Amino acid sequence: MKTITLLLDGAGDRSYKELGYKTPLEYANTPNLDKLALQSACGLMTPLEEGVSLGTDLAHFLIFGYEMDEYPGRSIIDAIGEKIELTGHELVLRSSWAEVKSLEDGLLLQSRFTDDLTEIEIEELSESVNCEIDGYSIECIHSYDSHGLVLIKSLEGQNSITSDISDSDPFYAPQYVMKVEPFETDAIEAQIISDVVNQFLARTHKVLTGHAVNEKRMSSNKELANMVLTKWAGRLEPVEAFKNRTGMSGQIIGKSKLLAGISEFIGMEYLKYDEFSSAVELALASEADYVHLHTKAPDEASHKKDPMKKVVALEEIDKLIEPLLEFEGLLIVTADHSTPCSGKMIHSGESVPFMARGEFVRRDRVSAFSEVDCISGGLRLNGHNFMKYVQNATDRGNLYHLRAGKLRRNYKPVEVNRLILKDRVNKK
Repeated sequence: MKTITLLLDGAGDRSYKELGYKTPLEYANTPNLDKLALQSACGLMTPLEEGVSLGTDLAHFLIFGYEMDEYPGRSIIDAIGEKIELTGHELVLRSSWAEVKSLEDGLLLQSRFTDDLTEIEIEELSESVNCEIDGYSIECIHSYDSHGLVLIKSLEGQNSITSDISDSDPFYAPQYVMKVEPFETDAIEAQIISDVVNQFLARTHKVLTGHAVNEKRMSSNKELANMVLTKWAGRLEPVEAFKNRTGMSGQIIGKSKLLAGISEFIGMEYLKYDEFSSAVELALASEADYVHLHTKAPDEASHKKDPMKKVVALEEIDKLIEPLLEFEGLLIVTADHSTPCSGKMIHSGESVPFMARGEFVRRDRVSAFSEVDCISGGLRLNGHNFMKYVQNATDRGNLYHLRAGKLRRNYKPVEVNRLILKDRVNKK
């Protein structure tokens, strides 16, 4: 049985006074989603833990059946999505050109992303800060706007570099640039790399402060790019392919490099769409066992910090999903995380609504799809058991105690490692 998951990125939210103390999903007029809820098993999903806010990349990684200790870090996903070839021997950090103010007690962040940098400016800035420090080469690679990646490689032929280091980017401004430290470890390797990164950070500020590009930008009253900020250190460590992990062929239908990176990393097919209406058609026509149909619209609306904009986005999506009502396989609708329309948090840690409709799903009495309505349903899931739920609801589930091969699987084996007799006896 085929599965389609409609993933409403950032659809979860909080209650707002201007919406009569309802959430945007609760307030919005969504007849198609509500019709599906009447035919579904409903409940709540917590991607990791209640109160823990996740990014899209990690939330998806968990939903697709992988564990926290397998997560390579956002920088690796981004690098793969941007077609940067990695060997696994380098340390990759997400970076940005930023403006800081040098004070006696530290570097106060003025802008995390320097505005209006040109390709030529970024090329000149990168060439000036690329360097070698204590036996490591450090290279800045441009991504888009003021975003980039920093690649650190050993010049001594070491096989690996630890990624257990903290961020220098505090993520919120105004705030001080953070010292990079070993992250949740006392390993000497982490201290060595932390020191190298800190030297690089100091170098970028020293070199860029008097750089010709910034002199010119200062005379034009533009934001400066007088420091490189780093975050999300990671190393490429391959994981088991999605099909082997879940027993299903997989396909992601989306429109971002992030999703492209995730799909390539775990071995799912990726299809990019332009209009969401065409994405719905692609999902219905797909021959993959598991189809992940993603829309970023609720999340993008949430970041505008206006609940009504999110309401409008949800209502527009609801109109476009009507063809999904005719789908006869397992249809799941949920979100990867909550994105609040107010406050300072980028994402928040509330659970998200979940519903599933299919031949092997027992229906409940929930009549509308929202965070509050789905509380009345019986399902309580997290990212760890999302794919287990799919396997069970598509009649693929395996008895837990069976040992079909080297690894425990939650799905019935499609193919087995056959026993071949060396001395085969042919009977006439």
